[in-house]
Amino acid sequence: MLWHHSYGWLAKAELTLGLGLALAEIMGLKDNAQTIEQLVEMTVNVQTTRTCMTAAELDPETSVSGYPLPNQIHVAAAGVNTLKVRQRMGEILRGLPGSSLINAPADTDFADPAMAAELEDAFGGGGYTAMQRAALLQLAWDQVSSGLDGREAAFELHASGGLESWRRQLAAWFDGYNELANGVHGLLQVDLPAMDLSSLQGVPAVPRRMPQVNAEAANP
Repeated sequence: MLWHHSYGWLAKAELTLGLGLALAEIMGLKDNAQTIEQLVEMTVNVQTTRTCMTAAELDPETSVSGYPLPNQIHVAAAGVNTLKVRQRMGEILRGLPGSSLINAPADTDFADPAMAAELEDAFGGGGYTAMQRAALLQLAWDQVSSGLDGREAAFELHASGGLESWRRQLAAWFDGYNELANGVHGLLQVDLPAMDLSSLQGVPAVPRRMPQVNAEAANP
């Protein structure tokens, strides 16, 4: 389920990047230095998650029945990365096209010939029609600025446990603490006793906050 969850997040991240790339082209921003930097940042974020998911499949675990399973450490790393960069990627996409994202006309606005002509003057040009440019802007709005995006973010937060839950899972599954800590012995000129950091795998979860209902208020 975690593997499936992370692939859903990766798909949304890839769509966000795709919209950013398309907007950079259609808005004439692909040669702008700031836009290029933002697109590279988004690309790195997407590729990091994709690399973790690929590693989860090429470096699998084995179930007690002998079947390969996605490596949960890599899956958790993918989830942590996606949750960390999700808000930033949304901010980039919201800001990339400027105020055009807010002012983009709907398809129904082109039904009136006079308005359609005015919109063509305002949004057309550069090899793209006003309708084409508006359609892409509306899709970007749905992706990162609509009520749908907010509801999806809230649902995913509660369904997955949020970033802290994924971080705790990664900490519990990672089994290289002692190996890495004790691996520095060979670089020192003095002997050190063996180190044991396995307690990091058992970091307690923060108790979930439960809503408190006033009994008298609930039953007047």
